[in-house]
Amino acid sequence: MGWIISTIILAVITTTLGFALFNLLKKNEILEDFIAKQSEAVKTCDQRLKQIDNKGIFYADDEIGWFFKEIKKIQEALNEFTLK
Repeated sequence: MGWIISTIILAVITTTLGFALFNLLKKNEILEDFIAKQSEAVKTCDQRLKQIDNKGIFYADDEIGWFFKEIKKIQEALNEFTLK
């Protein structure tokens, strides 16, 4: 009789842990997709920024050069968060 109760308790614990593991796996996959999309967005932004100033016109201009340099610094910081 005692082994039946132990078996039922073990089955309930195993089912609960399996359900929890499945939910955590789903959440992890959602976060992986989110990170991959963010990484792609950062890479696209970096490419676009380089494309905009491929001749160095904005970087060399005194009027907007400081602003462009700050944007480049922000982009460099964002580049650290891309998937490698």
